[in-house]
Amino acid sequence: ISCAATELLECLTTLGTAVGISPAILGVTVLAWGNSVGDLVADVVIARGGQPTMAVASCYAGPLFNMVMGLGLAFSIKTAELAPAPLPLVTHPNIPLSFAFLFISLLGSLAHVPWRGYRITKSFGMALIALYAVFTAASVLVELGIV
Repeated sequence: ISCAATELLECLTTLGTAVGISPAILGVTVLAWGNSVGDLVADVVIARGGQPTMAVASCYAGPLFNMVMGLGLAFSIKTAELAPAPLPLVTHPNIPLSFAFLFISLLGSLAHVPWRGYRITKSFGMALIALYAVFTAASVLVELGIV
């Protein structure tokens, strides 16, 4: 899996370099979409199969697992390799932006769902899609140095 992931990242980086698109923009668009298509299909099938609660739980649990285990395991391994020196982190303007939008979407979900009697409305789904569109546009603008 690690080799396949590394090759995918290298292919995307090469493609981005050839076309003139930065790896950060590819990461928040193409790589994110490709990584999420399987989850989207599975969640829709689960919801249409009569298990909407399981589908909603999967929408939040899958990315949470990927972030906590993926980043946690990767950081733990790299920190162990570098010990006792600390792990130097490379900062990028899109990282705080990503965390801000993640926080807004999670806080919005935490407030909206109980407020609506634990029912997720179509308008809330559309609001989350709009929030993602704004995030993607903001990420591209930050990467291009416009914002």
